[in-house]
Amino acid sequence: MSPDPARVAAVRLTGVQETLLAPLYVRALDNRAPRPVLGDRMAEPLMRRLDYDFRKMRFAGRDRRTVPFRARKLDEWTAAFLGAHPDAVVVHLACGLDTRAQRLDVPRTALWFDVDLPDVTALRRELFEESDGYRMLAGSVVETDWLGEVPRDRPALVVAEGLAPYLAEDDGLTMLRNLTAHLSGGEILFDAVLPWTRHIARYARLIRQTGASFGWAVADPRDLERQVPGLRALDEWALCDSPYADRLPPRDRLVLGAMRAVRPLRYAYRLLRYRF
Repeated sequence: MSPDPARVAAVRLTGVQETLLAPLYVRALDNRAPRPVLGDRMAEPLMRRLDYDFRKMRFAGRDRRTVPFRARKLDEWTAAFLGAHPDAVVVHLACGLDTRAQRLDVPRTALWFDVDLPDVTALRRELFEESDGYRMLAGSVVETDWLGEVPRDRPALVVAEGLAPYLAEDDGLTMLRNLTAHLSGGEILFDAVLPWTRHIARYARLIRQTGASFGWAVADPRDLERQVPGLRALDEWALCDSPYADRLPPRDRLVLGAMRAVRPLRYAYRLLRYRF
C-alpha cells in the first residue's frame, strides 16, 4: 500500500478534481511545522512525485487550521472503528491523494477500498500499489456499479472527506441511500457545512480558481435520519473544538476562539458521524 518512490506522474486534473491537490499541499505544510497536527510524512514525497506546479496552491496554506484538524479526527474515528472491528471493510470515498490507508495501522484482516473518479484513480495507480487488503476502485459516488466489488457481509466504515459539501443535495442523499442499502451495517463519517456557508463559499479562492461550488448543506444532523432509512446520528464535531488549536499561530487561535463563541460560526464546518 505504500507509495512507489520510483514513479513520477503527470497531473491532468481540472475543475473540482484539481481541489484534491490543496489538502495534499496543506498536509505537507503541517508536517513541516515544529508540532504537526497530522504528521503525514508521505505528503511531501508525494508532492515531489507529481508533475505539478504547487505554487498554484500556496493560498491553500490558509486552510492549515481546518485540513489537519479534520484529517486527524477522521483518523482517530477510523482507528477506533478498526480497533473494534479488525475484520471491517473500509470504503474511502473521493479519496483523492489522501494517505489514510497508508498512515494508519490497518489490521491485516481488514479490507480497504479507496474510491474516486476514473481520472483520479488512474493517477493514484501511478503512485500506489494494491495489495490483498488494499484496492483502488474507479467510479462515481452516486452510482452503484463499483459497489459490487465491496463485500457486504462485514462491518463497514465509510469515510468521505472533502466531498459532501461539493455534491448536490439529491446526489448526497442518493450516495447515502446506496451505501446503507448495500452494506450490512457500520458507520459513515463525512464533513458538512451549514446552509449559510454556501453563500460565502463562492468568494473562497479555491472555489473561484477551480470552478467548484458548495451544493449540499446539512442544517440539522438528525434531518438525515428522516431522509435515509436506518441512519442514526452519533456525533457532530466542530473543527473549532480541535484540541490541537493551540498549535496554530496567535492570530488563528483568536479567530477560532471568536468562532467558538457563536454557534452558527462554530458549527459552520464540522464532521458528522452516523451509525447504520
